[in-house]
Amino acid sequence: MKKAAILYLSLFLIFGFGTVAQNRQLDSLLQLLPTVEADTNAVQLYMDICRQYRSDGDLKAATEYHLKSIELSRNLNYLRGIYDASDLYALTLKRLGMYDSAIAVNSGALALALRQNDHYRAADEKLYIGVGYAFKGFYETALTYYIEALAYYEQTGRQYEMAEMYYQIQTVYSQIRRYDDAIRYGEKALALYGDTLSSDYGYALLNLSLCHVNLHPPQDDKALDYLQKALHIANLTGYELMEARIHNYIAQIYFRANQLSESETGYRKALAVFSEDSSPNDFCIANIGMARLAIVRNDFEQAEARGMKNLELSRRYGLRLRERDALSFLWELFAARRDYAVQKHYKTAVDSIEQLILSETALRTIDELNIKFETEKKEMRITSLEEEKRLMTWLFIAGGGLLLLGLIVLIFLWRWTIQKRRLAEQQKQLAEQQVRQLEQEKQLVATQAVFDGEVQERSRLARDLHDGLGGKLTCMKINLQELNQSAGFDDDRESQLNAIMDLLDDTVREMRRVSHNLMPETLSRAGLKTAVGDFCRSMSPKIVFNWYGDETRLDMKFETAIYRCIHELVNNALKYAGATQIMVQIIREADCISFTVHDDGCGFDTAVATEGMGLQSIRTRVASLGGEIQIDSTVGEGTEVNVELSVEK
Repeated sequence: MKKAAILYLSLFLIFGFGTVAQNRQLDSLLQLLPTVEADTNAVQLYMDICRQYRSDGDLKAATEYHLKSIELSRNLNYLRGIYDASDLYALTLKRLGMYDSAIAVNSGALALALRQNDHYRAADEKLYIGVGYAFKGFYETALTYYIEALAYYEQTGRQYEMAEMYYQIQTVYSQIRRYDDAIRYGEKALALYGDTLSSDYGYALLNLSLCHVNLHPPQDDKALDYLQKALHIANLTGYELMEARIHNYIAQIYFRANQLSESETGYRKALAVFSEDSSPNDFCIANIGMARLAIVRNDFEQAEARGMKNLELSRRYGLRLRERDALSFLWELFAARRDYAVQKHYKTAVDSIEQLILSETALRTIDELNIKFETEKKEMRITSLEEEKRLMTWLFIAGGGLLLLGLIVLIFLWRWTIQKRRLAEQQKQLAEQQVRQLEQEKQLVATQAVFDGEVQERSRLARDLHDGLGGKLTCMKINLQELNQSAGFDDDRESQLNAIMDLLDDTVREMRRVSHNLMPETLSRAGLKTAVGDFCRSMSPKIVFNWYGDETRLDMKFETAIYRCIHELVNNALKYAGATQIMVQIIREADCISFTVHDDGCGFDTAVATEGMGLQSIRTRVASLGGEIQIDSTVGEGTEVNVELSVEK
């Protein structure tokens, strides 16, 4: 055993210094397996074989030795081996795209670390789990694990891990478009990395530059400065892929600055490294940049070829964002070529992919909530089992004490058991309350996603009716007028033509009314106050509208929801209540907005009346925005509806 261990150590040192080719390294390691006994040396040998297979790109073979190293470490109760092998195995699973499996492996290592009170290793496992959730797009869950790990790193002063943690948090905030927070954590990471020649420092600079590019307005000069520093690091360290990505983003900045020659140079350097198969996402970004350069130079044929190439690649690898970029580019291209029929086709495709991305985002959010709910439920179940275990232990001890203490101990035990049951009942009620709260939150998220989709669909339908069908009807009317002037019809024919044109005018007005009802243009252009005022004036002179307070615009989802609620309440008052006077009032304060609709109609008994779909829809909208609604109505005396919504500053 000692001889085999010495031989293994010698081979490991030789391989580490790179004096033997990779294929001979792997063969030698495999030949060494029969000579090593099932001890910690064998665990290290398995992991070295895993690393060699990973570097050769044979991930499937690597997983086989991952599992062997984990199993042997468990048999030996070799904790370090379990941790290291599990982390290496999870990293391989992430490269295979098996993020759920990777998270499960790291979670097992985390549970072991917590049982051993190994907070050092537990923080590392939380970092790895957070990375797995970030790859899945579960950014809120990833942030939870990152912040927990960061707290330990800051407490123990582990600066490199703190820098890595700041970098990961910066990446997540960048993904969810909170660029100010991303910049703050990115600058913290840079301060800890220092001017080191490492890929981590280079990518931190790269990500920080992208955050400045995405600000409104973009800070291209500052972004370019960070990119030049990152490029210097990439050149010195030979990180070819990082260098290509930096050239890609530098080219984008030069393009916005109309420095086309410098932009083309950057894109070509990037495309010389990126492969369609190994780096499809990066390739698409650079290729679409070259396509936009081709449009500027009126080379529409090259632009179309590159755009179609991106569309094919993005669909092949399921890159939704790159597919949307390709479709949007082709839409712009055919608009520039004045080929409006093809442009309309791509416009429809862009709308479809955006709806798909929105749906996938909503489903991912719901999945994340479900996972969080199941995790919390599992933790509560574990806590309950531990409580039961402790209870049984105490009962056993008390049973032995019954023989010695007699009736006094029995009475004491009975009272103690009753207290325990009450505590368990209270915990059960608390758990049920938490479950109900989670269910309500999940339902509100789903409801808000449905209303957001409804707003977008109404906007799209209104725009299509106004821009598409409206334009065609107007064109038809103009052609009929020209035909009337040029054909010289007799009186009967001319009268018939005039009747058709009157009918066409009615159709145009009806189309505009439907388009306005779907999504009033005034609401998006001028805001809530103007839109509600126009609606009230158009509906009836019986309606009195007043606005009090600040006139600052709200988020579009708030304005749309309030407008729809007022629209429904006014329609109900006119249609069903027989009101002769309606008062609509909106009060805007610094942290909230409230509105009231009061009519003098027939009213109803709120205790027995069955609410229709309209009133139920209003309640759902208000609940999805976290607001409160109060309905006061008396038969024969009218109805008053008050709604209050909180507004974030």
